Amino acid sequence: MPYTVARPRAWAVGLLAALSLAVSGCGEEPISVSMVGYNHTDVGIYAFEVNGYGGPNIGAHEGGGKFTCCVTVPRIYKPGTTVKVRWVNRIDDVPQVRIVPVPPYGPEEIGRFAVHFLRDGNVKVFVTMMALRHPDYPLKGDEARK
Repeated sequence: MPYTVARPRAWAVGLLAALSLAVSGCGEEPISVSMVGYNHTDVGIYAFEVNGYGGPNIGAHEGGGKFTCCVTVPRIYKPGTTVKVRWVNRIDDVPQVRIVPVPPYGPEEIGRFAVHFLRDGNVKVFVTMMALRHPDYPLKGDEARK
């Protein structure tokens, strides 16, 4: 059975969640943000998802150009927040899964949810308004090289 990530309902669910949050205005409510992926490895990523919401495929040493909707995060960072990242490199591969900690972020940083597949097999995620090449981007040095 082929592995699929694209879920047409995910877009509608994300939009409804975002609209309900905009109306509620409660600081304790989660917020939906666009997701972007970066592949720092030598192997393409056929598909990935975060907490069940699908991201785009990403070629080897590529990423940052495709956004999908949406990942839900706490509006106010909660210590211990994690996400489940699942991906396959080829359509017939067994999915790989990592439970990844979400580093602290402030309300002014909520803009996108960045997923980084690193050369050492680890995955890092960030809630950020910045692009990868920004000097203050949270991923630094050799890890940030695509």
